[in-house]
Amino acid sequence: MAENNTEIDAINHLLEVEKNASMLINDAAMEAERRLSQARAKYNSEYKARYDEVASKLESEYQNNHKQIEDKYNKDIETYKESFAAKPQNSEAFSSLLDKLIFS
Repeated sequence: MAENNTEIDAINHLLEVEKNASMLINDAAMEAERRLSQARAKYNSEYKARYDEVASKLESEYQNNHKQIEDKYNKDIETYKESFAAKPQNSEAFSSLLDKLIFS
């Protein structure tokens, strides 16, 4: 009976060791997941900060370029309007040309 009791004690001890090992593995897996989550959150935050910085810089460059192009466009249009307004209008020659083209 003592030998039987020793075997049961050994089996119980092995089951206890296996239970402890299982708990250690479970705790290690939870710790690994926690660390991965923290690292993921940290790097996502850094990525977003850098992304926002680059996006802001590109948006600023775009706005500057857009403003320069708009200013040049407005200046060119005004120059064209001024040069067009400065040209003399020869209504008589225009009417004569129309008469010739339409009624000939």
